[in-house]
Amino acid sequence: MKIINLFTFLKKIHVSMVAAKFYKSLLIVIVFIVLCSVLFYQVEHVENPNIKGLDDSLWWGFVTSTTVGYGDIYPMTSIGRIIAMVVMLIGIGIFGFITASVASILVEKNLKKGMGLLDVKFENHIVIIGWNFRSKSIIEELINEDEDIKIALIDRIDSNPYDSKNISYIKGDPWNDKVLTRANIQKAKIAIVLGDKEKNNDELTDGKSVLTCLAIDRLNPDIYLVTEVINHENVVHFERANVNDFIVSNQIESKILVRSVLYKGVNKAFKELITNSYGNEIYEVEIEPKYIGQSYEDIIKEFLSINATVIGFFRNGETYLNPSRNVVLKEEDHLIYIASKKLI
Repeated sequence: MKIINLFTFLKKIHVSMVAAKFYKSLLIVIVFIVLCSVLFYQVEHVENPNIKGLDDSLWWGFVTSTTVGYGDIYPMTSIGRIIAMVVMLIGIGIFGFITASVASILVEKNLKKGMGLLDVKFENHIVIIGWNFRSKSIIEELINEDEDIKIALIDRIDSNPYDSKNISYIKGDPWNDKVLTRANIQKAKIAIVLGDKEKNNDELTDGKSVLTCLAIDRLNPDIYLVTEVINHENVVHFERANVNDFIVSNQIESKILVRSVLYKGVNKAFKELITNSYGNEIYEVEIEPKYIGQSYEDIIKEFLSINATVIGFFRNGETYLNPSRNVVLKEEDHLIYIASKKLI
C-alpha cells in the first residue's frame, strides 16, 4: 500500500512538473552545461594538466554548476575563468529553480487539500455531509472512539476546519455525483447526512437531504446511510431513498427535554451515555460464539462480572431493550451494553 501511495505521489509531482515546463527547462540547462564543459575543455586542456579528457571537463562542469567545487579541477586561463563564472551563476539559478519548483508543488498540494480540491483516497471511511456545530461534535466523538478513523467532510465552506491527515475535505454540493465520487463514496462504509437548519425552511432542508441520500444510494447501495430529518412527515421520503436509519432531530430534542423535566436524573444520564468524553457510554458488539444459545439473563450476569450492563440486543434490524430474561441469544445478534470503556 505504501509503495502504491508513493507511486501516486510521484506521479502527481511528475504531472505538476510537466505543467510547469520543469523538464524542458532542466534539459536546456543540462545542454548549456555540456556546451560550457566542451568549450572549457577546448580552452583549458592544453595548459591545464588536471584535464586529461572530455570526461574530466564534464565532471568539472556539473560539479561547478552545483557550486560544490571539489577543487580537483580548476581553470588556469582567463577564458576558462570566465566560463567558470558563467557556469556558477547558471548553477545557482538552476538549483534555486529546482528547489522553488518542488516547494511550490508541495505548497500547491497542501493548499488544494485545505480548500477541498483534492480527491479522497480513503477506503472504508465515514463521509459526513454538512459542516456545523453538530458535525463538529460528531467528528470529535468519532475521533475519541477511534483516533485512526478516516473521515471525509463535504460542504461549501472555504477550507478544511481540521488540520489532520485522517480528515479530508471536499468542497461542493453533496447531491452532485462528481462531488460524491471525489469523496470516494463508492468505497465508504458509512455516510451521515446532516440537515442545514440555518436555511430556516424545514421542507427545503429535508428536500436537499433526500436528494443527497438518493445520490449516495445510487453510487453505493451497500453503504450504511444515516440522515437527520427535520420534519417527521418527511420520513417516508427518506425511506424511499433506502436510508438505513434516521434521526428526527426536533422530535428527539423535545422528548429528551420532557424526560428531563419529569425525571431530574435522566438529563445527566443522557448526557453521560451519548458522549465518550467522560463517564459511561453505550456500546454495541456482535455476539461472541460462547454466548450463542445462552439466555439473556445468563449474559447479563456474565457482563455484570466485568462491570458492564447489558440493556438489550439488536436482531434483524430491530432493537430489543430490556427483553424477557428467558430470551435465547442467536448467531449474528448484537449486544447493547453500558460500560466505562469498550470491552470487546
